[in-house]
Amino acid sequence: MAYINLKHAVSKKWQRVTESRYTKAFVITSIIQTIILIFLQIRILNRNSFLYVNVITPSVKNKEDDSCTLIITVSRFMMIITENVMFILFNLYQFYFCLNAIFHQNTMQIFAIVIINIVYVVLGIVQMIDINLYGNKIDSICPGLHLDNNFVLYELPHILVLVTLAILMTTLSWKLYQQFGWNIYKKIGADIEMQRRFKAILIFKMLLKIDLLFVILYNVLILPPLLYIMINSNELNRDQIILVFGSLASLILVIFFQALAYKSMEKEWKSGIFVFVIFWIFVVSDFAYLALKLGVASFIQYGLYSWILLMCNFTICAVLTFVYAIIIMLNFDKGLREYLDKNLPKKQVNGSSNILSDEDNVIIDDVLDIEKGGSSNSNVKKFIIDE
Repeated sequence: MAYINLKHAVSKKWQRVTESRYTKAFVITSIIQTIILIFLQIRILNRNSFLYVNVITPSVKNKEDDSCTLIITVSRFMMIITENVMFILFNLYQFYFCLNAIFHQNTMQIFAIVIINIVYVVLGIVQMIDINLYGNKIDSICPGLHLDNNFVLYELPHILVLVTLAILMTTLSWKLYQQFGWNIYKKIGADIEMQRRFKAILIFKMLLKIDLLFVILYNVLILPPLLYIMINSNELNRDQIILVFGSLASLILVIFFQALAYKSMEKEWKSGIFVFVIFWIFVVSDFAYLALKLGVASFIQYGLYSWILLMCNFTICAVLTFVYAIIIMLNFDKGLREYLDKNLPKKQVNGSSNILSDEDNVIIDDVLDIEKGGSSNSNVKKFIIDE
């Protein structure tokens, strides 16, 4: 039975991937994007690691000048290396995000991919400026120490590839937005209010995925140095203990509470959404506590511009998550459940609608060929359940 269900799910996802030439092109471009960007980021990581281990650390430790300190040079460069690891993890997650948008035909997620690619270009430019400014700072405070970062061979190709792929992905995303938007119209129909409620669900699902990315990145990057400090500290600091246990708790529990949020949307459990909101308050509080302890001013002082951008993005997404969680609860018991809950008996599904849950195994016979610019007509078949 498990094998049959797995085969069923794989078949459905493959059907979504091959539904049109735009879905195929989007998936292929996503694969190429992931491979190339990870390769380029690994090149940058290898260069930075080499400079850190073989140039900066030995030179700074041998300096007697107090102005050339470990906290400004070695620690700061370690943060740059951490950013490189963060970008690699982000590339992997972006690939998942793109595939997930195709599998579930989430128009809001497709729109978010465009924004993410633009933000990634900005982060790439910030990364190049960051390493250049840091190299100049090292030259000024540590006479005799010169960093041959050669960003023209490392960061510049990365930015050019980012811009090229962002343009290509934006073009494909627009085509998919039109295609998936038409699919939603065929499912929901002309009811504007129902379309609005359904889009709110799509936005909330998208925010949950983005929130998961931030929680994982935040904990993967913060926990190791915090644990290292605690292990090597002579006495335990209360703030360190709060941060470590808060981060561990959010990392372990986030999967469970995200699953609860998804199930609560499907079943329209207000209590489930409410419990998720309480958990999310805990996660955001832990993040805010860390930001206050480290201080945004220190991020600016040490030139952690990428971290500042990520903090701003996380704050925006966190606020939107609260807002849409409330919107979702207000939309309960207004006829949307029959479009989301795949376990409802068929007799409970509105007979005048063609909507089926995205989780149902749906096949389409002779659907409108939107690649040819057609419009709705009587030749469009209804969605049917693949028995």
